[in-house]
Amino acid sequence: MSGKLIAATLAILSLGGLCVTTVLLLDPEPASAPTVDASPAIPASPADSRTAQAITLNRSLRQTPATELADPGPLPTSLQGTRHDVQLHQDNNGQLRIEDGLLRLFDFYLAGLEEEGIDPVLTRIHRDLAAQLQGQALEQARDLLQRYVDYRIALQDLPPGDSTLEASALRQRLDGLNALRQQHFSAEENQVFFARENAENDYMVQRLALSQQAGLSNEQRQQAITELDAQLPDELREERANASRAGELYSTTAAMQAQGASAEEIRRVREQELGSEAADRLAELDQQHAAWQQRLTDYAAERNRLRAAGLSPGELNSAISELQASRFDELERMRVQALDAEL
Repeated sequence: MSGKLIAATLAILSLGGLCVTTVLLLDPEPASAPTVDASPAIPASPADSRTAQAITLNRSLRQTPATELADPGPLPTSLQGTRHDVQLHQDNNGQLRIEDGLLRLFDFYLAGLEEEGIDPVLTRIHRDLAAQLQGQALEQARDLLQRYVDYRIALQDLPPGDSTLEASALRQRLDGLNALRQQHFSAEENQVFFARENAENDYMVQRLALSQQAGLSNEQRQQAITELDAQLPDELREERANASRAGELYSTTAAMQAQGASAEEIRRVREQELGSEAADRLAELDQQHAAWQQRLTDYAAERNRLRAAGLSPGELNSAISELQASRFDELERMRVQALDAEL
C-alpha cells in the first residue's frame, strides 16, 4: 500500500519571526470524522483511491489488537538516527492526557510517508501508541489518530491561498482552517494543539492589516503595532523579543566576520548577550559550517576538473556520481545535488 505526500502551503509570511504554518497533507478525500460543532462542512474533493485506502487502513488498524500489529521494520532512511522523544500519559482514571506531544508523535512518523507509504507509517504509529498506553487511553489515542488523519486529508479541500497576501484573504483562510479543526477536534484538543499557533496567526494577520491600512502616518502605524504587541501572551511576547535580539546579534556577528574579526572576538560578543554555554555552542556550529563549506569547495574543484576533462555526457555524469558517493553520505548527497548548480 502506498500514500502520496502532498505539500500544501496555506501561506507563509514572516513578520518578526512569526509565520503561518505550512501543512503536509495526505491525498485528498472528505473526512468522515464526527463533527465537534456546527461549523459548515468543507466542500469535498473527488474521491481518490489512495485516500480511501488511508482512511480504511487507519480504521482497520484501530480495531487490530496491539499484539497483532506487524513490525514494519527499520525506519525510513530520512528518519534513521532520529527519535521523537514523546512520552504519552494517562491519568489515574485511565484516561488519555491531551498533550501537544501526541501530534508531534504522529507527525514524526508521517514525515516518512513519501518514502515508505501509508501502511507502514500508520502501523508504526499504532505500535508506538500501544507500547505507551493501554485500555481506554489507548483507544482514545487511536481515535485521535483517526481524526487527525481525516483532518490532514480534509485540509486539501481548503480553497487555494491568495498569492497577493491580502490580510482579508488570509483571515478568511485561517477562519476556514479553524472551522476545520473544530470539526475534527474537541474544545480541549483545539486549545492544547492549536491555541499557540492561533495566537501567532492572529497577531500576524492583524499586523499585516495594519501594514496595508491606508491613511495611517508612520507614527500612528507604529503606535498601533506597539499596542498590538502588548496584547500578545507573555510567552509569545518574550519569544519575539528574544528573536529580535537574536536577529540583531546575528547581524552584528556577520558584520564582524565580514570585517575579519577573530573567532574569539565573535565569541566574546555572543557571550555578553547569550552566556558562555550558548556562545560555545554557536562557536561549535561555526566550525561545523566552515568544515562543510570546505568540503563543498573541495568537491566543486574536483567536479570542475572532471567537467574540463573532455568526457562524454554519460561518462561525466557517472564520474560526478562516483565523486559524490565517495565524499558524502546519502543525506549529504541530496544536499549537494540540490546545491550543485550554485557551487
